[in-house]
Amino acid sequence: MENIDKTKLLTKVIFNEYPLLILGNLTQNTYSFLTYEDFSSTKCAAAGSFDELIDSGCETMHDMDKDLFKKTFSRDNLLKEYAAGKDKVALRVFQEGDDGVLRKVEITDFLIKDENSEDVLVISFNRNI
Repeated sequence: MENIDKTKLLTKVIFNEYPLLILGNLTQNTYSFLTYEDFSSTKCAAAGSFDELIDSGCETMHDMDKDLFKKTFSRDNLLKEYAAGKDKVALRVFQEGDDGVLRKVEITDFLIKDENSEDVLVISFNRNI
């Protein structure tokens, strides 16, 4: 077992289960994708402004879920949830994929403080269910 790269193995399992992983800095209003090549919707830029990511993601949501998605995952709301002591925000919504097919997706955001600064970070796990 000592020859096994445990980090690589763990990363592979996580990426298989969650094909869209996003690392965001809520304090700095930035994000970057950790992986997204096998996710059903890839219309967002690979990095940029977190606020713009949520706006772009909102455009792919079913009409009945657009407001809920935007309110739940807005940077302001995530910072408010973190300040209230929450370390996780999760939601299931319907999203249109690049192929035009509507799928139910599960989004789970984990909120943590950066060890090297006072910035609040988010790691977003996304998958089709």
